[in-house]
Amino acid sequence: MSDNDRFGPAVPGVLFLIMMVFFAVFPRLLLAPLLLRISSGLGIEYGRASSFFLIAAFGFTTGLLTSGFAAKLFTHRWTIVGSVALTGVSFLVLSTVETVFAFHVVLFVGALANGLYPGSGVASVAALVPDHHRGKALAMHEAGPNLAFILAPILAAIIAPFAGWRGVFALTGAAALVAATLFGAFGRGRRESGEPPHFENIKLFLHSRDFWIIATLFAVVVSTAVGVFSMLPTFLVVEHGHSEQFVNTLVGVSRITGFAAIFTAGALSDRFGFAAVVSVIMSVTGLMTILIGLTHGTVLLVAVFLQPLVVQAFFPVAIRAITDSAPVAARNLAVALAIPLANLVGAGIAPRAFGAVAAAGYFEAGFIALGTLTVVSLALLPFRRAKETTPGTPA
Repeated sequence: MSDNDRFGPAVPGVLFLIMMVFFAVFPRLLLAPLLLRISSGLGIEYGRASSFFLIAAFGFTTGLLTSGFAAKLFTHRWTIVGSVALTGVSFLVLSTVETVFAFHVVLFVGALANGLYPGSGVASVAALVPDHHRGKALAMHEAGPNLAFILAPILAAIIAPFAGWRGVFALTGAAALVAATLFGAFGRGRRESGEPPHFENIKLFLHSRDFWIIATLFAVVVSTAVGVFSMLPTFLVVEHGHSEQFVNTLVGVSRITGFAAIFTAGALSDRFGFAAVVSVIMSVTGLMTILIGLTHGTVLLVAVFLQPLVVQAFFPVAIRAITDSAPVAARNLAVALAIPLANLVGAGIAPRAFGAVAAAGYFEAGFIALGTLTVVSLALLPFRRAKETTPGTPA
């Protein structure tokens, strides 16, 4: 087997990109475990501080939609470097701001920088390996975001008691700048220019029922994953009196199970079909989310730990279904629009809604309502036009 057919030589390059995607995800996730400290430091209520998630979601979405233009101008390699470097600078500046307005502006810039990464990062991973190793490389690359979900609350629990939220942001910004410098010097990002999205293809799937059903489910599941992650630490501290360190450690450790879910999702979907796998994922996730709002004590902590157990399995299955729901010429655009839509709803609107109900004194009701919506949304599945084959049935 020649070197061009082997996966081994590409591993260092993939590991570098795992480091970069980590820093394209990790900084924004610090908002959740540090929200109470940030709101106190800026002199506002945590309900109002939940608007930070909406600003970050708008910034990230803006970055996603403009990333193709950046990659065309600067190449994928330097778009990756610029994304993480600008993230680092933004979080260094965030560690010094004193007003809510300034925090909003700088956070938007930092989140926009995060959004520039995914297109160029995935393109670079795919370019590093032969086609028959691409799935393995992309699965490895997904370890970066999952590691960020685990470490953001845990590191916040360790560092914040000594350095405060400003210290956590400053250390994160400095580390991101170091990562960007190392990648610029030694990384193997794709050196070709990217292409901006071709929105003229939007008409090919704009009226696709399957696309909008799956995109809606995608938004709901992102709400139960990222939206719950965003406000859960605040809920457990304020409503249930747990310590910040304990809560952030629990939330971080609970995300470890997502690794196994990602690597088994594709195989389960191939064997049992999209609808069957998604029904199990959303039913379990919805039930655990409802229990977070209804229970106390040990049962609550078990629900917190189990809630993210299978939800990560949804995303690779849903991405495949979204691409299958659109004509070949519009598949990239379908993903390019579905992910920003889900991000706006799940990572922006959902946490802001949690903040609003919390400010009104109904924090628990937010979890109950979202969990119920997650289960009820499964009623959309029978309306899909796509027919799935089952094992043993010819396609």
